[in-house]
Amino acid sequence: MQIPAIRSALASKVLLTDSARLSDRIVAVGAYGNIVYSKDGKTWTQANVPSQVLLTTVFFVDDREGWAAGHDTLILHTTDAGENWTIQYEDAIPGGDLPKPILDIYFADKLHGWAIGAFSLMLVTEDGGASWKTVGTGKLRKQLEAADKEPEPNFNAFQHLGDGFLIVGELGTLLHYDPKLSAVGDDQDSADDDAEEAADSGEDDAAAGDAEAGKAAANPGNSPWRIIESPYVGSFFGIRQLGSGDLLVYGLRGHIFRSSDLGNTWTPIATGGVTTNINDVIEMDDGEVIIVGSGGTLFRLKAGSATAERIPYSGFNGFVSAQKMGADSLLLFGDAGAQIFPL
Repeated sequence: MQIPAIRSALASKVLLTDSARLSDRIVAVGAYGNIVYSKDGKTWTQANVPSQVLLTTVFFVDDREGWAAGHDTLILHTTDAGENWTIQYEDAIPGGDLPKPILDIYFADKLHGWAIGAFSLMLVTEDGGASWKTVGTGKLRKQLEAADKEPEPNFNAFQHLGDGFLIVGELGTLLHYDPKLSAVGDDQDSADDDAEEAADSGEDDAAAGDAEAGKAAANPGNSPWRIIESPYVGSFFGIRQLGSGDLLVYGLRGHIFRSSDLGNTWTPIATGGVTTNINDVIEMDDGEVIIVGSGGTLFRLKAGSATAERIPYSGFNGFVSAQKMGADSLLLFGDAGAQIFPL
């Protein structure tokens, strides 16, 4: 049973992990179920939240309706711009399996949404979150095993692209997911998942079926999943499409890569040997990209440049999310909560 978040005057000063901008306010989520909102980045109001679990992601489809998610496979919903939240979905140990935190969430409109997370977790809703369905990943597991890759990687973030998504995760995971093909193959994918579980418990018939599925992995046919050749073997924490159409992926040990062909090929962005993790990027009005990360890491990347320039910062606060506060300042979120940073 969930316990409501504790009211505190310091709610904006604890770990905040993600943020969203509305037309008249910014909403941020984080540790202990804290959700806070502000018009100016200086004065913050704590929302009414029915949980104390760590929240990792927030998304608004318009200026009123939004979703936040996090550990315990918890999904929260608001219809009043983030002031009050209700629980839409939770499953602390899904199917008796390992706990699976949700790490990113996205809605194409008020009805159709997706959530992804640890151990290849993917959920989908077609009714605004009133009900959520687990997306089977049996086909993906076979394809990853055939490619000698981690078969059940964490899905850390995704970017809506055309009719599908690009998904990034641990151990260089870089995937394209097509929901239309998933809808066609849901029953078979669920059967693949069941067959794998049966094989793990030593059932001969299921194991034989797995062997056949393994042979087909090199030619997945109508699988909704496509493995993209990754430019890096370490974990990616985020992906962002810029106004130019270029894509940036970023993550472990200062690694950033750009793609100008919708993710088919990638080129590195030089960060001067920085080895701190990159957690978020935002695009300014002039096309410049601001990059934030652990240990006080701040970069600016000029439009089209292949080299990120370090922005001086005297502290060591870790930054996880960022928002624009105008042409010459940022609102940064991380392990010290929210802070305004003048550029």
